[in-house]
Amino acid sequence: MRLVLIAVVVIVVAAVGGVLAIGSQPTAEDVAVRVGSKTAGIFLNLRNNGLLPDCVVGVEAYGEGKEGRVQLTAELHTTVMEGNVMRMVKVDRVCVGPLSVVKMRGAEGEGYHVMVFGDVEKVSVFHVYLKLESGKVVHFHVMATEGSQMGGMHESHSHG
Repeated sequence: MRLVLIAVVVIVVAAVGGVLAIGSQPTAEDVAVRVGSKTAGIFLNLRNNGLLPDCVVGVEAYGEGKEGRVQLTAELHTTVMEGNVMRMVKVDRVCVGPLSVVKMRGAEGEGYHVMVFGDVEKVSVFHVYLKLESGKVVHFHVMATEGSQMGGMHESHSHG
């Protein structure tokens, strides 16, 4: 009986260790940008292929344009309706559960998005770094295109 109990404890410890070793595995998918005169909205699907939840707790961004590097400020925002008025509100975190996706697509998703401030009209490529509670960083870049001002994702990877 004692051997069975020891075997069960070893299996449980190994399973918990495996979950912690895998942790969160965040990635950014289907990224797009909408550029205004002094702000840009960056929209994405934040996917977690890991077995633990994680939260975006910070964001940094800079741009590249014809004149070189463009310094930008970035914040996590959500979209809220107050009466008939849509308003953007800064949030401190965006959490994604294990094996799930948060659609950071503004009003078309779960309300969340990355809001970028600065000389965004001078930017042709936005570089974004999502900083997670786990210490991981998801970096991606997205190109601003002419016309509709929508861009497609070109790269995403995690550091951690």
